[in-house]
Amino acid sequence: MNEKFKRIPRIFSEVVFCDSPAERIACLDSACGGDIELRAEVERLVEAHRRAGRFLERPAIEFGGCAVEKPGDRIGGYRLLEKVGEGGWGMVYSANRESPVRRRVALKIVKLGMESRSIVACFEDEQKALAMMDHPNIVTFLDSGATAAGRPFFVMEMVRGISITEYCDNKRLQVAERLKLFIDICDAVQYVHKKGVVHRDLKPFNVLVSHDDGIPKIIDFGIAKSMIGSRLSNSVAETSADRLFVGTPDYMSPEQALMTDAADIDPRSDVYSLGGLLYELLAGRTPFEIRSQEKLGFDEIRRRICDVEPPTPAAKLKSMHSSMREPKAIGSLVSAVRGELDGIVMRCLEKDPGRRYKTAGGLAADLRRHLNREPVPCPVRIP
Repeated sequence: MNEKFKRIPRIFSEVVFCDSPAERIACLDSACGGDIELRAEVERLVEAHRRAGRFLERPAIEFGGCAVEKPGDRIGGYRLLEKVGEGGWGMVYSANRESPVRRRVALKIVKLGMESRSIVACFEDEQKALAMMDHPNIVTFLDSGATAAGRPFFVMEMVRGISITEYCDNKRLQVAERLKLFIDICDAVQYVHKKGVVHRDLKPFNVLVSHDDGIPKIIDFGIAKSMIGSRLSNSVAETSADRLFVGTPDYMSPEQALMTDAADIDPRSDVYSLGGLLYELLAGRTPFEIRSQEKLGFDEIRRRICDVEPPTPAAKLKSMHSSMREPKAIGSLVSAVRGELDGIVMRCLEKDPGRRYKTAGGLAADLRRHLNREPVPCPVRIP
């Protein structure tokens, strides 16, 4: 595949979530420069995404000669039940596998109108990454195929659950209980890294906790990246020119925000994201609260991630308005978080990757020491 067109899915993922036409134009100008052909392809995909979104509100309507999926339709050996998720170029449905054994599953399919070579290549890469995994805290890959029209899909176990932050808040879990859940996720991330993959989008909505058994599971490997020479597929090689805003800003490492050469994104980037998730589990807020500030432009988001030191989780807790929690409860939380936990979190959030934990396993080990009231051997820096 032409090197230029390998960049299209990443540019699309940045442009499609722009809040205004002006921001979209600026983003296209920055990412595409004067390349008219590249820009036209991205704009075509953005328009297809917009039109598909409208048609998905009316599932029976015909789109480009094909009907948009709706509950009751069959895809392969699966009957669709309802839409449960949507990304830049994929839709996720709950579905029933009807033979040989009836089972509820999650089925992900490329959106109608988004079947360009570059999008399909990224979709296949996600499938390959997920198929490599066999861990109790990672969603299980089950099957794959294509519709009669040639649109690829793959099938995963259905996780009946909610985000890890929502689960912890709903259950009113104490700090120690939250840490135990989080350690399971660290162990799963360590497993992912040993498989030669960086997830690049670890966040609460990609860590679901099952209602049935309380087990947390990592989902969505849509922007995962291979760290080894044998890439997930021959189509996803990223070059130094492919420097794009990939990930979710509230949990994104500085090297991701700077659009560093993808070859330089390693497990320490996921460690940073884990630090952002742990920060939220402890303080109830993300370090920079970017999600709640909708008018921030890309330059200001990058500046905050790359240049601004966030307050510690304990300091964030203290600054929270007293009406949101009982003052006594806040004081108890601050006491539990201040000191060692503050230091562990802030080490994950170091701007310089070299100052972070080298591995998710190292982070998990320090958290286990903390829970066991053992000394954390490595010094931690609190700004």
